[in-house]
This record gives sequence, structure tokens and C-alpha cells, in this order.
Amino acid sequence: MADVTTHSTEISAIAGIDCEVRRGGKGPPLLLIHGEFGLPGWTQACAALAEHFDVIAPSLPGYGGSTRPDWIMGVRDLAAWITWFARDMNIPTPVNVVGLSMGGWTLAEIATIAPEFARKMLLCGPMGLKPEKGEIFDYFLESGLTGLRRSFHKPNESAEFMHYWGGEPSPDDIDLIDQNREMTCRIAWKPWMHSLTLRPLLKGVRTPTLIVQGADDCITPLNCGELYRDAIPSAELVTVENCGHMVEMEKPQEFAALARRFFEA
Repeated sequence: MADVTTHSTEISAIAGIDCEVRRGGKGPPLLLIHGEFGLPGWTQACAALAEHFDVIAPSLPGYGGSTRPDWIMGVRDLAAWITWFARDMNIPTPVNVVGLSMGGWTLAEIATIAPEFARKMLLCGPMGLKPEKGEIFDYFLESGLTGLRRSFHKPNESAEFMHYWGGEPSPDDIDLIDQNREMTCRIAWKPWMHSLTLRPLLKGVRTPTLIVQGADDCITPLNCGELYRDAIPSAELVTVENCGHMVEMEKPQEFAALARRFFEA
């Protein structure tokens, strides 16, 4: 078994920017695309997945330690950048991919125009489709920390929430949260967190797809996962009980087990 406590975090010139990349584990490559809150570190889910996969987790342009290019103005621009990133990292395609929240939306966009990119894709709490029931939470109306807390069903009982956000935030922590919010606003403000064209395009997707969503998701309504399931042929939706939006952080072992069964089937 790989020593999953060991991983690298490097900032290198990749795909046109200085890109922060976390990587660890052994096995077939698994590309992990974070959501609108960024990737706070080498999370428990990353470590659990790294027991079976070579996990590659970039900070997207404008998030974390990655620089922000002027030309990325929308989610489809971000989708194009991800394919560029995989090429420059010599990641063989088709590759297994995980997309978290806004990252799931981004991978869905890739699947509509570059079906050869993903072998299988797991979309966790994906945004991108306007719900017919409920609304996607607008965390610009409240503080970033409020949005993060709302992403967990029981934040004070989550080891990951308490580790990353449970204490008094430092000025650097606040700056990073605001930086991530600003980039999200830039690419997904109008219309808020959904595409006007993605839903009909999903009918043409043939990539095997698993949608994972917390039963108590207060950021992305469960209806969004249902719409993805109904739009993508043969897609499956799994709900995780007693869990909020960030399934990968609130239930990391359960999330990793779902991912492993799906990708290894």
C-alpha cells in the first residue's frame, strides 16, 4: 500500500499559469477538480483515494496558490484549461475524474465537447443546472465562512471542518477565502452557478457517470443531482445520509469507498 501520508505540493509553470498541484499515491491516475471554495489541503478523501490511485489535485486558476489568467471568464474557459493541464502534466486520457460542486459542473462541460477526456466521472454535489426545486445557495450574500459552515450538515462534528475552519481565521485565511469567492464570482455570477445550455447538451454524454450528493445538502439542492441523473444517459445518483454539500470532507471514507467501487468496476 502506498504511504498516503506523503504527498507533494508544488507550484510550477503548467498550462499557461503558475499552478499549485497536490499529488500523492500510486496506481492509475485520478484527476480531482475542486469546487468554488478551493481545495484547503491534502484532505482525508485525497489520502483515502491515494491508497488506490495516483491522485492529482490542481488548484484551479485564481484559486489557492495558482495565478489568475485574464482570459478565464467562464466555466467553459475553465473546462478548456483543465484539458490543457492534463496534457501538460502528461496525464494519459481517458482518465478517471472527480469533480466537486463547481468542479463537477466543469467536468460535465468537458464531457459534452471532449468525450474522449474522461474514462468515468464522479460528480459530487454538482452545480451547473438550475434546480426546479429550491435554489443554489448564494454565498456572496453572506460571508465565505458562513458558506463553508453551511456546506456541512453538522460542521462542529466534522473533523475536517474543525481542522480547516473551526478556529479563529487568520488574516491570510480570510484573504484566501475572499480570493476564491472573487474568482467564483468572475466565472459563475450571471447566471448564478448554472448554465443556460448545459442541460440539453448532457443528453449526448456517454461517459459513465456517478452523481454523489449529501441528503442534507444546503448549498446545491438535491434536485440538481436528480436533473443530472435524468439528463445523462445511464447516470446513477447516490445520496449520502446525514451529510451536507461537502460529502468528500464530511464523510471522506464513505466518499472514497463509493469512488473506488465506481472507478474499479
